[in-house]
Amino acid sequence: MPRLSFSGFDRADEANARALFEGLHLGDWALSDEAGADAVLIDLDSMYGQMAWMKGFDAGKVAIGLTQALRADTAYRIDAPLEAEALRAVLLAIAGGPPASAPAVETPMPEAAVVVAPAAVSAPSPTRTTLEAPAVAAPASANRLAARLARATGPFAVQFGGLPRLVVDPASQQFAPGKSLKALIDYGHADLPAESIETLDGDAATAALRAAGDPQPLSRLTWLLALGGGAGRLLDHAPGTRFQLGKWPQAEREFPKHFRIATVMLKAPATLTEIASASGASEADVADYINAALAVGHANAA
Repeated sequence: MPRLSFSGFDRADEANARALFEGLHLGDWALSDEAGADAVLIDLDSMYGQMAWMKGFDAGKVAIGLTQALRADTAYRIDAPLEAEALRAVLLAIAGGPPASAPAVETPMPEAAVVVAPAAVSAPSPTRTTLEAPAVAAPASANRLAARLARATGPFAVQFGGLPRLVVDPASQQFAPGKSLKALIDYGHADLPAESIETLDGDAATAALRAAGDPQPLSRLTWLLALGGGAGRLLDHAPGTRFQLGKWPQAEREFPKHFRIATVMLKAPATLTEIASASGASEADVADYINAALAVGHANAA
């Protein structure tokens, strides 16, 4: 008999989730603690749910993400708030076997184990130092992908150097491929020659997005381009500016340090230096994260 547990829920929401589950009367399923569970339903929109997801789960457990975000990196995703029929559909699918397109095994990320307490301050990368370079980045080139995206009137593809080919469709607010954000981060600061851009018609863009198999919300690309655009420096803000997150963002598992930074930025407005000190992240990483959070409206400057 498969067993389900809950992770990251507050008491009221977990009580509601348990009641929904019990009302389904799924004879093949039972509730359990996390240690004995075969599947874990995670509230990805809560800080504690994000913490659990970043730490990872034991091999063999199926992760189900409950979130308002358009996508989740868990094997299954359910729209928040939780509804009985959505939970039923996922549990029946799991009982029938893991999805072919998503991993059934969640592996912990080594750096995520330090998200609870601030760690020692990380040394800045040699290529992204904040010691000798100005704290505020120079104005971005009009040839960068972020600038081209802002003025795009239709779908296009971009291929530059050894970076993955991207298909971008502003109309549907999607792009592809996007399975590994880190593989795309150099698009944030690359000056793209005109020949690297290919204009597409609507049918070609739709076919390319479908062929990619997992098109992503365009907001993820906007976030990533801002993350890589400043090369460790703030974009358009002085070093003494205070920043604060207005809501808990979905954390990207490829960037585990961001969890610590986001936790600090949710508490109160703080400067780049204050956030770095409290989170244990380098000032370069904090600057990049602030740039990305501002670009998608998750953070405010005071």
